[in-house]
Amino acid sequence: MLSLSVVFGQCKKTEITSEIPQITFKGASFLQSIEGKDSLLVLVISYKDGDGDLGLNQSDTFAPFNPVIDSEGKSLNPYFQNLHINYFEKYEGKFQSVTNPFNVTDTLAYAYRFESLTPDGRHKQIRGDIEVKISQNAYPNASDTTMYEVYIYDRALHKSNTVQSPVIIWNK
Repeated sequence: MLSLSVVFGQCKKTEITSEIPQITFKGASFLQSIEGKDSLLVLVISYKDGDGDLGLNQSDTFAPFNPVIDSEGKSLNPYFQNLHINYFEKYEGKFQSVTNPFNVTDTLAYAYRFESLTPDGRHKQIRGDIEVKISQNAYPNASDTTMYEVYIYDRALHKSNTVQSPVIIWNK
């Protein structure tokens, strides 16, 4: 399960921000089940963008934002989803990508498509937070020690920097 919420605001008129989105890792927390176990991880990523072209409209389904799916159901177009999260688990002291239990030719990763954040008006610079909720139940044999790498694309196909979470330990 992957859930997303976005909070945004405009930058000050005098602040100069790159047209390439910049993100920072802001935090991670857990939501717990009634049994007291961690059931959802909430990652918070801050963003800023100089021309405000983050997010996609529902009508953005033609190239380069069209869904391209291979015969195994894997998305081949990284621009269809604009938020990407790579998943890593700690094994024998090292973080490693994990084979997707549902598609053994692929590694486990999350991708999400968030709505356009472009503000009305002349000044398009924006900043805000993206909150992503990830369920550990989607992968029941997961390690309790994980890490995530996150990046986003804007509508001009600029890729943001990649940020990494700290080590996250689940209470299973």
